[in-house]
Amino acid sequence: MPSEPATPRVIAFTVIGLFAGLFAGFFGVGGGIIVVPLLILALHIDQRQASVTSLVAIIPTSLVAASAFLLSGSVPLDQTAFGLIIAIGSTITAPLGAWALRTWKTVTVRWIFIVILLVAAIQVLYQLPDRDSHLEWSIEIVAGLIASGAVMGFAAGLLGIGGGLLLLPLLVLVFGVSDLTAKALSLIAMFPAAISGTIGSARAGVVNWKAGMSLGIPMALSSTLGVWLATITPVEWANPLLAALLIYAVIQLIIRTIRSMRKG
Repeated sequence: MPSEPATPRVIAFTVIGLFAGLFAGFFGVGGGIIVVPLLILALHIDQRQASVTSLVAIIPTSLVAASAFLLSGSVPLDQTAFGLIIAIGSTITAPLGAWALRTWKTVTVRWIFIVILLVAAIQVLYQLPDRDSHLEWSIEIVAGLIASGAVMGFAAGLLGIGGGLLLLPLLVLVFGVSDLTAKALSLIAMFPAAISGTIGSARAGVVNWKAGMSLGIPMALSSTLGVWLATITPVEWANPLLAALLIYAVIQLIIRTIRSMRKG
């Protein structure tokens, strides 16, 4: 059976990347929740390879989008360190979450996170963040961010969703930061985590670098437009959109969990 011509595949990666990058920049997430289903449906890539390709693409996308937030003036440059602190926790626990997925009976844990995400979506609708609110240095803040990163990394490994979906409402609702600052910190935290995950996949020999870059370059480029749209969108509109994204993630998780229960 002849293989599919390379050019149409590159075009498909580019179109998906442009759309996903806009999404990633606007919401401050990796875009995997959009990319993976599209790669499976449009290009018939299997789940594992789609996830690996998405992770490769997040490396340039998170770097460019986070830089765009910082250069826009909407997020102070001194917030960068806080994003890297979050990454410390997430990088440590993401492999533990993946291990738990393979070894635990995870149905109960999955339902707990589903409820948490649903409650967060409802809270986000009613709690509007102050866009002049940013993080300040203290032992409590640093410890809280490391713990948040740890929860984010573990849940991402366990649930198979981007950690940004958990981190965004946590930063806005618990730490009280601006939604724009939360998005920038989420992207900063993703950068080292995506590199770490990609290195692991590369050692296992499952990374398709051409596919990853065919997706990642257009994602990175269009993420700057997403960031610009995020900075000009009033928080009264941005929060309902974030709540809708969280509800979409909840629906996906419910479907996956029910399928897992049926297989079990």
